[in-house]
Amino acid sequence: MNYSDSWVDNRGTAIHFVDVNNTIKENVPLIIIPGLSESAEDYISLMERFSPRRCVAITLRGRGKSDTPETGYTLEDHISDIDTVINHLALKEFILLGYSRGVSYAIGYAIKYTKNLKGLIICDYPANHTQLRQGWVEFFSSLPPWRGKPLSERMNLQALHGLQSESTQVSFWDDLPSITCPTLIIRGGKEGALISLETAKQYVEKMPQADVAVFVDSDHNIFEPNVETFIETTNLFLKDIK
Repeated sequence: MNYSDSWVDNRGTAIHFVDVNNTIKENVPLIIIPGLSESAEDYISLMERFSPRRCVAITLRGRGKSDTPETGYTLEDHISDIDTVINHLALKEFILLGYSRGVSYAIGYAIKYTKNLKGLIICDYPANHTQLRQGWVEFFSSLPPWRGKPLSERMNLQALHGLQSESTQVSFWDDLPSITCPTLIIRGGKEGALISLETAKQYVEKMPQADVAVFVDSDHNIFEPNVETFIETTNLFLKDIK
């Protein structure tokens, strides 16, 4: 598999991304926006499974190999990270996938920049950008390792405090009808999933072109217990986008 680690400057903040199969031109590229503490390398094995499609996973500011600025953790700052990578790669059309809190950044981007969006995949998160309350840093820091890697290896306290202090509550529900591309909504079917049946219905009411897939054996971590369910469902959606 052909992939590269790269960085692009976003107004003084170096944003890391992994570009897989970057010589492939036949299919519409897939751009992945990871969850809150995740980084691009968490998705390399998944991107391999979408070969020969070009895939790009973005490490948002304050995570992994991207820079950790002292300030600049608003919703708009994160959307600008996505936009900077897309502009750097000169992508004219693409499919956007967001997982967990990455969904709010992906939807925020999709509402602002709809022209080149050929598809959207929403993975187990409602159409809200939540405000992180006081005490969230301590709570989040106490959680067990995610995908085998402790939080201390993913983000530092400066980034966590920046996310908490600069977060605001934003609802995207009323703006969702402006997104008219094919959309796939994936939700877990077990306790702990963040898209309920009612939330899934709300998505479809706002986005009639959307399809909903329920992973009955998964909670919020839709990649377990069987990653093949995710691969097969996503590939079925991707193959119909030209």
